[in-house]
Amino acid sequence: PNLKGCELMGRRIQLIREAYRISPSAPDFSASDHFMGWGRRRGGGAAQQSLTSYVAEQLRAEASIAKESRKAREEKSLCAHRPTPKGKGKGKGEGAEEK
Repeated sequence: PNLKGCELMGRRIQLIREAYRISPSAPDFSASDHFMGWGRRRGGGAAQQSLTSYVAEQLRAEASIAKESRKAREEKSLCAHRPTPKGKGKGKGEGAEEK
């Protein structure tokens, strides 16, 4: 029991170091279950497998929403930085036909 506690403490320290190494301003602890050894285990009961698949489905849905949101932000920023045509829209600029 004491050695297991020391191992978990060491893993937690490694997890914190890794999360802050990757992103110091916003550390991500989403992989903590795997780091701590609490990730998906084989041979679990049917209820555990259904819970695991439900959580995986929800995470996929959240990732899809985040991806589409990011794409929309990028598209919006590209449109905002696009130069606008010169003139007041009356057709008297470059390339307009003379009457």
